[in-house]
Amino acid sequence: MPHDTHWTDRGVEWRYYDHVTPEEARRADEAFYNDARSDHARYQFIDLRDVTRLDFPEGDQKLSAAIDGAASYSVPWVRVAFIVSDSRFDKQLAVYIDMISKTSWSARRFTDEEDARRWCESGGQDAMAKLRTRLYG
Repeated sequence: MPHDTHWTDRGVEWRYYDHVTPEEARRADEAFYNDARSDHARYQFIDLRDVTRLDFPEGDQKLSAAIDGAASYSVPWVRVAFIVSDSRFDKQLAVYIDMISKTSWSARRFTDEEDARRWCESGGQDAMAKLRTRLYG
């Protein structure tokens, strides 16, 4: 299994290694949604710095964004932070980031871990505004 999972009181942190496949990402997502702690999660911290190959084609990005987008109705506050070393995975993450940003969730790519942690911890206000806009126009 090319990832480690660590839960905090505010969210989940995944650190991925080596070659990550869509199946591996879906297994991690399934474990997240099957855990009662996901009902109160405020962030997903996804560290891809030790990944050598990321298979996340557009269809899988759309599927993941659709699943997370549906979850955003019951857990509307989540921020998804992708931690990367450089821009080599930008294409594999672009569709997901664009689609999820149309929900009450937010997603961003970071090269600095501390910037990502600060962003994850500062969530709340913009998610509420996005939710109100989505519900009331």
